[in-house]
Amino acid sequence: MLAIVFLIAPAAYHRVAERGDESERFHTIAGRFILASLVVLALGLCGDFYVASMMVTSSPGFSLAATIVLLALQYGLWFGYTLYKRFATH
Repeated sequence: MLAIVFLIAPAAYHRVAERGDESERFHTIAGRFILASLVVLALGLCGDFYVASMMVTSSPGFSLAATIVLLALQYGLWFGYTLYKRFATH
């Protein structure tokens, strides 16, 4: 739910605070909201995955390990790879 709040916040900010204008401040704030949504979205997806994995395997150790791998994969692709590409091109 928090990821959805972070995703919708830039639209509300744009309409209310910026009065529909495009500004550098808006792009900065919107980008931060989007990144925050990715952080909590990954945690939410991993929480769901952990519960489903526990239901299937009944193994807390395996479920936790698989969930940590999934979280690392998400953060690695969403943040690690993108930061790598950002700095590799400069």
